[in-house]
Amino acid sequence: MFRRLVLALILLPCLAAAAQAGAWSRGKGKTFIASSGQIEGPDSYGFYRQTFTLYAEHGLSDRLTAGADLGGDGTRMSKIIGFLRWPLRPEARTVKLAFEMGAGQVQAQNVLRPGLSLGRNLSLWDRNGWLALDGRTILFGGANIALESDFTFGLSTTRKTKLILQVQAGHPVVGDAYARFAPSFIYETRPGQHIEFGLSQMVYGGRAQGVKLGLWRSF
Repeated sequence: MFRRLVLALILLPCLAAAAQAGAWSRGKGKTFIASSGQIEGPDSYGFYRQTFTLYAEHGLSDRLTAGADLGGDGTRMSKIIGFLRWPLRPEARTVKLAFEMGAGQVQAQNVLRPGLSLGRNLSLWDRNGWLALDGRTILFGGANIALESDFTFGLSTTRKTKLILQVQAGHPVVGDAYARFAPSFIYETRPGQHIEFGLSQMVYGGRAQGVKLGLWRSF
């Protein structure tokens, strides 16, 4: 399974580059695609889990972004979400705010996924960076609700590298609330193309650790 993960990433050179837009509009005609594979564990039974994700955005206009968010493991797709996102504040504002509405399937159930994203550019040690807070609510049939949120600090450490520090938290429909720390190092292999190497450590709701390898592309 691990060899298939590495092979899948090697065969996806068309996937890579600028960071996920979040509160920032993608821009008319611009596309971003990211693929990643992760191994995380052990769980309460001592097993390790391999997962794969594919995330894509395309700017339908300067203010409207369409996208897809897919995820699964070696046996099935567990998440298929399509979404639209648009800003709630003028682009000239320092603090960005955007609303997102998604729909699709999670764990073979139809869902709606509204979300809000808050972001701000910053400068630190003469380097460009950003702060972002993204929150999503997954609405299943009946009264079932899951929550997801990411707090992200990013910094361009050199002309070709970026450091991303992220805290991921949520509460699934089945299971306990969780929080994990997930730092990543991003390296630009060519214009518009990056490779990502990341780690993760559960800090609440478990003890699992993870390793992630990803490819980004923007064009």
